[in-house]
Amino acid sequence: MSRRWELQVGLGVALVALLMWRARVWELGNTLRDFDPLVAVLVVLLNVPAIAILAIRTHFVLRRLGYDASPLSLAPISALGNVAAVVTPGAAGDVIRAPFLKGHHAVSYSDSFATIVYERSYSFCILCLSTGLVAAWSVAPNALRAVIPVIGLAVLALPPLAAIPLLSLSTWAGRTRPGGSLALRPLVRALNVAEGRWVQSLAKLMKDLRLSVLFAGLTTLIFATMVCQLWLIADSLSIHLSAGEAALALGGSVAAGIASFLPLGLGVLDWTLAALLESAGATVGSATAVAILYRVTNSLPAGLLGVAAYAYLVVRLGRREAEATPEGGATAEATDSP
Repeated sequence: MSRRWELQVGLGVALVALLMWRARVWELGNTLRDFDPLVAVLVVLLNVPAIAILAIRTHFVLRRLGYDASPLSLAPISALGNVAAVVTPGAAGDVIRAPFLKGHHAVSYSDSFATIVYERSYSFCILCLSTGLVAAWSVAPNALRAVIPVIGLAVLALPPLAAIPLLSLSTWAGRTRPGGSLALRPLVRALNVAEGRWVQSLAKLMKDLRLSVLFAGLTTLIFATMVCQLWLIADSLSIHLSAGEAALALGGSVAAGIASFLPLGLGVLDWTLAALLESAGATVGSATAVAILYRVTNSLPAGLLGVAAYAYLVVRLGRREAEATPEGGATAEATDSP
């Protein structure tokens, strides 16, 4: 596993180094000097509402499963999960939320896993579909543009449609012997985790159309916040993008970074972002400068926020356990007394 991680990071670093060499990084000083520090502050601050919306989104998902966790209490867990997902291949690190949801909000591991799978898979589908629709809008004739938003509503039907085969697969996995086909064994094991209860919870989330509407709306709002960050950075460097160009550049690069299964989408996200900005009229140097600044003002602050959230959650959970232990001991003594 360590060897694989080293290879992935090495590949990402090599791609970033190649991008820097192509952009003649030693000549980027003049471009970066024009960047307004106030814009940097604003872009960094926009990470806060993005995390808040993530927490609100998780609040609605958990409420559908019967848990009453406030968005404010979920904010540190959302900040941690966001960073863990970004720095791990395929966003697998988001499972770190499960023990904290269990410790702070008594969410079962099966429900936590269902929540994480639902949020990650559905948000990725929304990202890809919305980016594709933006691309279609940019090339479609005016007569067809009115149809594109209607096509976008199809994203609301994806979870209910996926719930049907998911439940069928769960039933099949429950009847399948562990020593079956070697190729299908990982799928059977995944579906049978926690005796398949997480699949039932996931299907419950998927079948809720009202939740789909709320989730899609909040996810789009998060995406719009990120697009605004990119637009502000580009505009400060005199790269004038339309809303559609900024959305296409960000959506395409983030989707490529996730699909690459490289930590942080290292190299792939940066190359894709620079390439899409170049196609919108930016020079190689200015496009690379935007990619660098987006990392510095988005990925870096989010990472620091995630580390702080982790420390807060661990300390708070430790205090709760310490407070619960004397109470448990007192109860035991009272029970043993004659």
